[in-house]
Amino acid sequence: MKSVSTTTAVAITLTCVLNPVVGQHNPLADLPVHGQYPPVDRPIDSPFSRQAERKLIIGGEIVNGTKSYIAGLRYESDGYNFCAGILISPTHLLSASHCVTGPVRWASIGSHYYNGTQDGEQIRVLSVANHPDYVNDNVHITHDFMVLELERPSKFKPVKLAAIDGSNDKAGAWATSLGWGYTQENGTMSYELKHVKQQVLTNEECMKKMKIDDSVICAGGVANESTCAGDSGGPLVVESPDGEDVLIGVVSWGNICGKAGEPGAFSRVSSARKWIESITSRSCFK
Repeated sequence: MKSVSTTTAVAITLTCVLNPVVGQHNPLADLPVHGQYPPVDRPIDSPFSRQAERKLIIGGEIVNGTKSYIAGLRYESDGYNFCAGILISPTHLLSASHCVTGPVRWASIGSHYYNGTQDGEQIRVLSVANHPDYVNDNVHITHDFMVLELERPSKFKPVKLAAIDGSNDKAGAWATSLGWGYTQENGTMSYELKHVKQQVLTNEECMKKMKIDDSVICAGGVANESTCAGDSGGPLVVESPDGEDVLIGVVSWGNICGKAGEPGAFSRVSSARKWIESITSRSCFK
């Protein structure tokens, strides 16, 4: 796999921003990209029935609480998740650049729920660093990576990152994606964290459906089983031989949720390992 490498000085100088505001409106805002901010159909204090909670998220199931490295990005500590993130060090999250059109002020880490403070831990976000080669136009999204620095270390265990040589992200492997996203195309968000298993595709297979480059890994394409709007920034993981999750992708975009033959596009973590480590190896505030 081709690796993307930049110097630490350039990456930090260009993208390390306090209480960031990404300057341009998302040009894909009118397309079915997974990171669009969804409408909320229930007030924050409205109880869900158990039957409603069990509705499948495009073929997925409710997570049993073991995936504590996942985080929700929020404007307020007890607010709603507008995108997901992944704990990759005690003080850093990895997410998708296209998620952010305004300031990200809080992350809810290790939480099972879409909003509130009843579990997990809520930590302030100090800064974000966007990948210097990030492109988001009306055709495709590439290098869709963002690293967020937290105010204090999380108590939860970070997920392992995919090896830089691409040995973890092999076509044909079964991977799991997680999120609180839409339960159907143009639907509503899930109150509980859910997951779906998807098979990793070759980029050659994926390019038959969408324009991608080596910074992207594709998975899925089975009817009624996919990520969807609101899942952006979340993880695509495979299980290592020792039973640990390994992060191979970050939910980025897709054409139509849950349609047969339409895979999802994830940012390929192995392609950005050097850049990610250039950010996490230092703080914006040291």
